[in-house]
Amino acid sequence: MNPEITVGVCVKNSQDTVGDTIKSIVAQDYPHNLMEVIVVDGNSQDGTLSIVKRVLSQSDLQWRICSDEGKGLGYARQSILDQAQAKYIIFIDADTTVPSYFFRRQVDFMNTRPRAAVGLGRQIRKEEKEKGWVSTAWNLCRTTQALDTRGGGRSVAICRTIAFRNVGGFDQKIKGAGEDLDILERLQSNGWLRSINEEAEYIHEPEVTLKNIWTHQSWFGYGGYYLARKYHGMFHPWRNLPPGELINAIRVARRVYRSTRRKIVFLILPIFIFKGTAWWVGFVRGAYRYGQPD
Repeated sequence: MNPEITVGVCVKNSQDTVGDTIKSIVAQDYPHNLMEVIVVDGNSQDGTLSIVKRVLSQSDLQWRICSDEGKGLGYARQSILDQAQAKYIIFIDADTTVPSYFFRRQVDFMNTRPRAAVGLGRQIRKEEKEKGWVSTAWNLCRTTQALDTRGGGRSVAICRTIAFRNVGGFDQKIKGAGEDLDILERLQSNGWLRSINEEAEYIHEPEVTLKNIWTHQSWFGYGGYYLARKYHGMFHPWRNLPPGELINAIRVARRVYRSTRRKIVFLILPIFIFKGTAWWVGFVRGAYRYGQPD
């Protein structure tokens, strides 16, 4: 019997969080004989793979692990798409956990929406001790869904396999982030829809430090250059300039303050200026790396 869900997990040096992620997959109340798990590793140098193997080997799930061969996230996601035997793929980040009902609710959601290629979950905040002003301000804004993602994906999404294959899959030339934005653009152009399932909650709270923000945002900018050239004006890099980020931060902070009444959210202003600078550093690196795409 073929599985109905392929669970795709892309990992790299995620030993501090991936154990909880895999455990939350194993704990799903969806029939395990209708699930398969594919883990793609990005040449981890820590204990990530040993943790993944230990948890999955103690489960009754079908699973396998492969490598992205150092070719990046676009290649990793395409590897999962190529191997998937199921009607749906659920991509889940290695620093994310989902409640036991998540897969079941997502499949029910997609079964009633035949034109939906992607079903996004709703992020909720885990109650724990706060870890500094950067993390607190960032996560307060993130979990109210107020941060502007320029239309991108979220940490967990259920995807209709046939739709992703029909538009050619993920662009493996993208070395930084942006493979989700790219395929969403092509799905939309081909008449597929992206929907949000408010009944499918998940927790995604990665470690947030200035160092991590710089690393991730420069990575987004790196891929952003490729997208800006590929789509010839459909993506607007100027929005990520520090002045533009400041305007966006004011909008976000006001919105979150109205719902939380926590003044700390206004510290998102310098964080946004910082992340805009990092994004542009990555963008310039991408311009040097990519040049004119083929």
